[in-house]
Amino acid sequence: MEKVMTVNEAMVFMKAIRGRLGELSSLRQANSIRETSYFGENDKKIKEPMYDVKALDKKCTELENFLLTVETKIKQSNAVTKIKIEGADVAELLSPIV
Repeated sequence: MEKVMTVNEAMVFMKAIRGRLGELSSLRQANSIRETSYFGENDKKIKEPMYDVKALDKKCTELENFLLTVETKIKQSNAVTKIKIEGADVAELLSPIV
């Protein structure tokens, strides 16, 4: 799906995507594992993931690829956008104070 948006819209969207990516990435940590302990003759613990690891990884990769694509497009647009700054003589601005 292709969507046309302004750079500002894309940056807001990227912020939301980064937040979601952070949430999903935290699920990859130990807190997304259900641990069941059985006590008795055969003491044992069973650890099972609460989420499909492959599906979680796929979603994280999709979000990372989206962010990469948007960041690349923003940088491309910045590379062709020219701005005019009057009175900006770099040598004069950075000259020592006498």
